[in-house]
Formats: sequence, C-alpha cells, structure tokens
Amino acid sequence: MVRDFLSLAGSSILHRKIRSWLTVIGVFIGITAVVALISVGLGLERTINDEVANVFGVDTFMLTARGVFGGRRANQGFSLYALDLEWLRAQEGVATAAAVRQRTAFVQGPPGPDGRANQGFLPVTGLSPELVTSFASFIGSLELEPGGRLFDADEILVAVLGRDVATRLGVGVGQDIVVAGDGDRPELTLAVVGILAASDAGSSRQGFTSGMAASGDTIYVPYDTMELLWGPADDVLITLVRTVPGRDVDEVAAQVEAALRARGSEVSAVTYSDISSAIGTVTTTVSAFLAGIAGISLLVGGVGVMNTMYTSVLERTREIGIMKAVGAKNRHILSIFLIESGLMGLVGGIVGTLLGLGISSVASAIIGRIFQVRVAVVASPALIVVTLLGAFALGAVAGLWPARRAAKLPVVDALRYE
Repeated sequence: MVRDFLSLAGSSILHRKIRSWLTVIGVFIGITAVVALISVGLGLERTINDEVANVFGVDTFMLTARGVFGGRRANQGFSLYALDLEWLRAQEGVATAAAVRQRTAFVQGPPGPDGRANQGFLPVTGLSPELVTSFASFIGSLELEPGGRLFDADEILVAVLGRDVATRLGVGVGQDIVVAGDGDRPELTLAVVGILAASDAGSSRQGFTSGMAASGDTIYVPYDTMELLWGPADDVLITLVRTVPGRDVDEVAAQVEAALRARGSEVSAVTYSDISSAIGTVTTTVSAFLAGIAGISLLVGGVGVMNTMYTSVLERTREIGIMKAVGAKNRHILSIFLIESGLMGLVGGIVGTLLGLGISSVASAIIGRIFQVRVAVVASPALIVVTLLGAFALGAVAGLWPARRAAKLPVVDALRYE
C-alpha cells in the first residue's frame, strides 16, 4: 500500500512539474544555507582543534593565572603568578616542564658614535630551554637575522633581541647590553647572540613564535638569568607541562593545580580537552546562530509547500471524491498528501544538501587561502541524514493542514465539486 501511495504522490508531483519545482526551490535555498553554514562551522572547529593539537599537544597542559582562561580578569594586562619550576618538575606524573617569566627592566645599549648609550625601560622575557628541546611545536619556526642564534641550555649571560629593541638600542649580534634588575641585585652584562627577523605579513609562523615575532620590543633571556636579576619566580606568565606517557593528562593537571593552590599560587591548569571544549562551544554557538537565521528561509519554503498543497487539494477535490467513493479511507487520503508534501521537502533537501556542501567547500578554500591554513571540509553523514529527514519532515508538516482538509472532504460534496 505504501508503494501505491508513493506512486500516486510521485505522479501528482510530476504532473505539476513547474509548480512543484518552484516549491522545491523555496525549500532547497534554506537547506543550502543551513548545510553550508553548519559544514563550515564544523570544518573550522576541526581545523582549530587540529592546530591546537599540533602546537599544544594532547599530552600537555598549561598553567596560567587563575581566571585567565575562560574567566574574567580584574585588569586588562597579563596576570602573573609564583612558581617553583624545579618543584613542579619533581611532581608525580610530570615528565618535563617549561615556563615563561616576564618583567620590565632598565636596559642600556653600547655607546654610539657620539659616546652616548641608548637606554630605556623595556620588557624582559625569560624562556626555559625546554621550550626549544621539549616543546618545539609551541615555539614553532623561529627566524633570526643572519649571524644570530638562540641561546643554549647552559648559557646564562646572553640575550636575543626583538628587531625593534635592537634598532632602538643600536646593538647588533656580538655586542653587549646592560640589564638592571631589582635594586639590591647587580646589573648584568648580556651578550646579544641573536636578533629576531622582522615579521612578514605573509609569514606562516605558528604558536609562540608568532607572538615573539610580533613583540619586536622585547628582550628574551634564559630562564635562569631572570632569577639572577629578580630572584625566585613570582612573575611567571605561562607554564607548559608534559606528562609521563600513559598518565591521564586531566588527572595530573588537577593534582598539580591543587598542589600549587595549596602553596599559595592562584593558577588554573588548562588541558587540551578544556581548549577543545571551549572552541566547540564558541563554534557551535556561532554556527547555531547563523543557521537559525538561515532557517528563516526554511519557514518561507514551508509556507510555499503549504500553499502548493492547498492548491493541489482544491484542484483534485473531485479526484478525492472518486477515491473515497471506491473505498479509500480518510487515513489513506491523508497519507497520500503527506507523502506528496514530504517528497517535495525531501527533493529540496537533497538538492540543498549537495549545493550546501559544494558552497562549504568553496568557502573553506577561500578562508584557507586568506588565513594561510588548511580548513577541513566536513561532510558528516549524521549532518546529511538529519538534514534529509528534517527536509522530509518540514514538507510533511507544511502539508499537514491541506492533507487533513482533503481527508475530511465529504464524498458527495467532493464528487459534485467543479
């Protein structure tokens, strides 16, 4: 019987080709917009997660000042916290750790041709050598000017300068700068071993490297040098911790966070799952909002289906009377018209899904070219199935009232209708 209903519904649609296609257009425009937006949103989410995984690592967690990640801060600057890096490395489940310290210091360059030295208060950032050896993906590809290099793990009295600092102080590789720490600590003379190359607008740098390149007014020194200038670390900006293979990252992060808070450090441990969850929340919210706006056109398409079906019922009133006269029941008439309207929605869903996925592929390629990343194209089977079922349901719901009207037509009145 279902096959007969499908045959009757299909022949009715084909009998009114132009009207049916105009109705389908109203449906697939909305489906196209919704599928394209959701697909692009899923693709961006997957791409961002992949990039975070490459830079951050799924076996790594990050320590930041409490409230920095996913919370509000009382000020707009960077939040710093105290940390004993050696104590952290000795914690159970921790394989290695690296930290970044930050201070502002009085810095003096070498004497110029006129005998005067350029000087000023400049930011100084201390970097653990493990950032290069154990967290290379976090550092990324760091470009230095010819003749320069990064400092080695056993070096202390050395520095790498940002391009702007080097120009301001008038210093080059091989020359010295003087950095003053706290008042009761001696000034240090640091040899400049490298100068960061000027950042390029088309550069493909990733991770912390991009921030270093952009911060051309910063002086980078070994982590131990910071202790000589300012003592034990109470100015840590960020810490990266890699866990022992096989240990649960979230569990180790929670233990370390609790231990640090017990020691008085207001920190939060952020794992890859935390970042992924936050990314998913943002992209899902944005995609849902945009898809909701695009969904308005689906309502318009639904109204179009209802109008077409209502007109179809009027035109086929006598036919309905004949079907009832030969034994068709109300539920049979209702089923025929619901299937017919659902099929129009389904055809619109198929066309809209194909167009939506095509548009999302083009949009992903454009976004990838603009931002120099490879944006994934997500053609989720679940998305396709839900879209097609939703399109059929949209058509059926839109045709419900005309179908009920057709089913309730009295036989005599229907046969006498002209």
